[in-house]
Formats: sequence, structure tokens, C-alpha cells
Amino acid sequence: MKRKFKFEPSPFNAPGFWIKAGFHCHTLNSDGGMTPEATVKKYRQLGYHCLGITDHRQVTPIESFSDDTFIGINSIENGGTPDVIGVAATEPAAVNLPFIDRVDHLAEQGAFTIAAHPTYCAVTPDVYLSVPNLMAMEIYNAYCNEAYANGIATELWDMVLGQGKRIWGVAGDDAHLNRKKRYYSDTGKAWLAIWTESFSRNGILTALKTGSFYSTCGPTFQVILVEKSYIRISCSPVCEVRWRTFGNVGFVDYAPHNQWLVESQLPEWFEPNIFVRIELVDHDGKHAWSNPIFLQ
Repeated sequence: MKRKFKFEPSPFNAPGFWIKAGFHCHTLNSDGGMTPEATVKKYRQLGYHCLGITDHRQVTPIESFSDDTFIGINSIENGGTPDVIGVAATEPAAVNLPFIDRVDHLAEQGAFTIAAHPTYCAVTPDVYLSVPNLMAMEIYNAYCNEAYANGIATELWDMVLGQGKRIWGVAGDDAHLNRKKRYYSDTGKAWLAIWTESFSRNGILTALKTGSFYSTCGPTFQVILVEKSYIRISCSPVCEVRWRTFGNVGFVDYAPHNQWLVESQLPEWFEPNIFVRIELVDHDGKHAWSNPIFLQ
């Protein structure tokens, strides 16, 4: 049966390689418990190749820590309601500005803009739909999930995508590393796997802005192959591959009892609406989330 739709070309079709990155953590410069240098060291010990420290209302410079195996990108959690992160920002926006103006101020600096912890900020879809320069949203925030049970925003993501906004999904630690807090998230609980053509600040920012990454708490996509109207993936061993679109169409590919799935593909009968995205779930309940693959 010939399908009546086609997907846009995938950024993963370009030459490249995977790097591990995180863009939500805090230091002694705001409400974190460690210095920027110690925080970078902790992330590097976990195999991170790139980090943006996002202290509140100020840019924390860490580009001086960059070398042949690690890239620090100056970043910020800007503040204001709702909140926004700027990866590669150079200065904050005034917190009393409207959300759209704060996002625009960061984007004009060349920053990759991420809506921070949307459920924690009590955001409704219309708030993000009206902000053209908002590039991504946190679909999983480990700190908010563990402290307040409101760190997951995938349903909100689908509603925003379903209204036609192109917005990427980001997962992050929101690590504070401050034991004076009753709740805090540690490093390495959620990160981005970025497919980049060059190991450089500009290469990573280009990959972020084009959606050439996925988010995870553990499971890994090894291949995301998009060809015309077909999608095939291979992955680390998981118990579920969940295929999502906007509306009542969906499919869960379950592993046989006491076995694993390491590959899956979009079913022949699946008729997507606007986009398709893929979730992996392993036997520990940890997730990974692809970015949306849009229909042409």
C-alpha cells in the first residue's frame, strides 16, 4: 500500500557523531551547592562532552573550561514567569518583561531558547504558541519530577505541536547539588544526545536549533532512519517503543515476555497528523524521547 504522506528530511541523515550534553544545572552563583569548576568536573566524570550552567538571572561563564574533549557554553536560567533558559546567552533579560520579550532578547543574542519546567510554571499551550522565537521546551525536568511530581510535560508538548508550532523537546537535571535543600536532583539523571557534524560551539548550537538530538534518562536511540513515509529505529534494549502523533492514533510496540526490543518501525496502517515522535521505555521505567518528525 502506497502511503499518501512523506516526512521532512531528517537531520540525522547528515554526517556526524553523538555527544552527551546537559543544559540545566545551578552552582554557588545562584542556589546550587558547588562552584562552577566543581560542577563542570562532576559532569565530565559522567561522560558529558558539553554543558551549559544555568544559574538564575545571570550568565555563568564556563567557556574557559573547554578543551579537545569538552565544550562549555555560557548559559542562563533567565527568570520571570514563565521561565526561560538561554543556551549561549550573553546577558539576561529583565524579569519583569513579558515572556515573548524575554525570549526575543535571548534569541537576538544567538541563544537556543528553552521553556523551563512548563508544568511547574503552570503553562497552558497558548502561552508558547504566541512566541515565535521559543525553540524548545523542557519535556522532562528531573528536579521538578522528584521534588514536586510535576516534571513531565509531554502532553503539553503534543498539544503545542498539534497546533502547528515547531518546538523541540529537552530533558534536563535541573541539578542544584545543594544538600541544604530538602529535594535536589543530582547530575546525570536526564540529558541530550546530540548528533553534530563538528565538535564545536557553533556545531552544537546548529544541531540544537535544527532538532538534531534526542532526550533521555537512560535508553538510547542508535539509529533514527527516516525515508519518505517510513521511519525505522534501532535502540538499546527496551520493553516498549511508543509511537505518538497528534490525536487518537498511536501504537505501542511491546517486547515479548522476558525479552527486549532493539528495533521498531512505524506500522503500515499508522496515519500521522502533523508529526510523529517516538518514546523508548526500558525495564527500569526510564524513558527516551525523540524530537518530532514532521510531515511535509
